[in-house]
Amino acid sequence: MIKEWKDSTLKRFIQEGRGAGEGKEYKPWLQVQDVKSRGRSTRIFSQKTQRVMHLLSDLQLHYYYLLEFDGSVVDIREHYPLLDLHEQNLPLDAKLQKKLFNAKTNVPHIFTTTFYITKINAKGEPYHEARVIKSSTELDKSVTIDRLQIIYSYFNKKQIDFGIVTEKDINKQKALNIGWFMTAFDLSDFPEIDAIQHYLKVDLFKLFQMPGMSFNRAFTRLEKTYQLPEGSGLTLFKHLLATKQLAMNLNNPIDLTDCVSTYDVQLKVGGDRDAISG
Repeated sequence: MIKEWKDSTLKRFIQEGRGAGEGKEYKPWLQVQDVKSRGRSTRIFSQKTQRVMHLLSDLQLHYYYLLEFDGSVVDIREHYPLLDLHEQNLPLDAKLQKKLFNAKTNVPHIFTTTFYITKINAKGEPYHEARVIKSSTELDKSVTIDRLQIIYSYFNKKQIDFGIVTEKDINKQKALNIGWFMTAFDLSDFPEIDAIQHYLKVDLFKLFQMPGMSFNRAFTRLEKTYQLPEGSGLTLFKHLLATKQLAMNLNNPIDLTDCVSTYDVQLKVGGDRDAISG
């Protein structure tokens, strides 16, 4: 929570444009420097939103990775404020009504949902989902339940799908795999790879299909063939996964000393560097 919530803080946040905009123009209501997080806070650049995301725990980070790689997701707004909540006349009992204002300053609380997500359906039409990320232990606290009831009432009235996500709902290994290879989505720092990546991709996939070939051996042979710096093969592999030019089972740990054949790596014709957007 913010250390001191007062009227000047509320006005400053609104003047700064917190909670406004979409895509790369969006400014999260809560930013890493505002909150003393109980977990590990992270600033990370998103290829999907084209801006730095502010994440306040590992749970938030892991769920963000899943959203970042989800082709149906076109925008992610973290710590999205329900700025018009007090105008909604929500059906709240007296206990919850008291939660709407700071007990000391009487300044209205601004409730947030961890992620406000824009997706595209099969017809190409946009729709929204709201998700709050909480550890399962937090759901035992009455203060947390009260806040979630208020947030649920808000989105229910707006007919927006709302859900609570805990560590039990997140495929952590898949999220970690995505976070690992998304670091190589952009090859602008590797012009020697980017300039010939089509040829490298074809040859790497041929190496992958050789009996008993491990990932590391394939990377080394590719680097020697094209006289590339050490590590280029791994960078290319991660880039191809990030841009969905290669596909594989992401639910298990990736051991680069293993045989490629055990991972069912597939070459995807439709994948390209814009894959993150769809």
